[in-house]
Amino acid sequence: MSEPNRVKWAHNMVIEIAIPACAQGHLRKLDMRRDLHKVADLVELCFSDTLDPEGKQYLKEMRKAAQNASMLGWASSMIDQAPMPPSGYVWEEDGQLVGNLSLIPINIKGKRGYMIANVATHPDYRGRGIARSLTLTALDHARYHKAVGIMLQVRDDNPSAIHIYITSGFKECFRRTSWYSGPSFDDHTPALGIEVGKRRSDHWLKHRDWLLRIYPPELEWNIPFDWNLFRKDIISRIYRFFTLEYPTHWSVERNEVLKGVLTWKHRSGFTDPLWLAVPEQLDDEAILSLLTKARKQIRQEQPLSLNLPAGVVVDVLRQGGFYPHQTLIWMENQF
Repeated sequence: MSEPNRVKWAHNMVIEIAIPACAQGHLRKLDMRRDLHKVADLVELCFSDTLDPEGKQYLKEMRKAAQNASMLGWASSMIDQAPMPPSGYVWEEDGQLVGNLSLIPINIKGKRGYMIANVATHPDYRGRGIARSLTLTALDHARYHKAVGIMLQVRDDNPSAIHIYITSGFKECFRRTSWYSGPSFDDHTPALGIEVGKRRSDHWLKHRDWLLRIYPPELEWNIPFDWNLFRKDIISRIYRFFTLEYPTHWSVERNEVLKGVLTWKHRSGFTDPLWLAVPEQLDDEAILSLLTKARKQIRQEQPLSLNLPAGVVVDVLRQGGFYPHQTLIWMENQF
């Protein structure tokens, strides 16, 4: 028989979580002042093979915050007063922190929701039901705070985690692959009839529709999308003037029919983002010409990044000198 474990929240609410008999530890709320550094160590241990430079910078900032106890004390007091506070839960066993789950407030279709992040279990303690207990506690936490649902991302090559989430009521919403540019790419001469140039005003309506399909509004809580960088109107031009945000747009046509639009914007950070907008009926050769022309003109040492639905233009991206970083399954549990 499993023994109940009590987790106390605000307002003196107590919930009992059934813990597998083989587990000897206990689950409790995250304490930012004493746990943050340990959480950073655990996340780094569990995901060292997949951390990119931005992920490493995230852990560096977490450790920097953990060193400032006074700041964390102030932040914790402010967080506890928030209507939808960021939170989390940890698992302790044998005197050490061996499990973690972070909860981040997000907006789901205009309503309150949560995102599960940083789910990690120490390799020596896996298979004991720790991740499942953390997940079930997170679901109860979200329900108690009157969220409409809870979302998460999981790598497609992590079947054990996927099983936990599916059997906990999560369903797949999206499957997306992030791509990075390699240091080199093959030159490509466009076929007869293919023309790559700057996006024209008459391309905007198709461009907008393709963007909405590939970057739907449901993703904006995780992949910010600023339409003012793409639209062709006077308000957006004024916005770009004052923000000094000037993206570059390339269009590709075959026999005067639009086949795709690519947008690039320089930013500080590990990569410069690209946004690729294409119709459902793909013209691979035209898209390859578009990618090649853009890479020639960008001439940046900084890597480029793309986030696209899994399986879209895979061969073309590889020919264009890109490689897949990871494929994430986006899952949701609605209440």
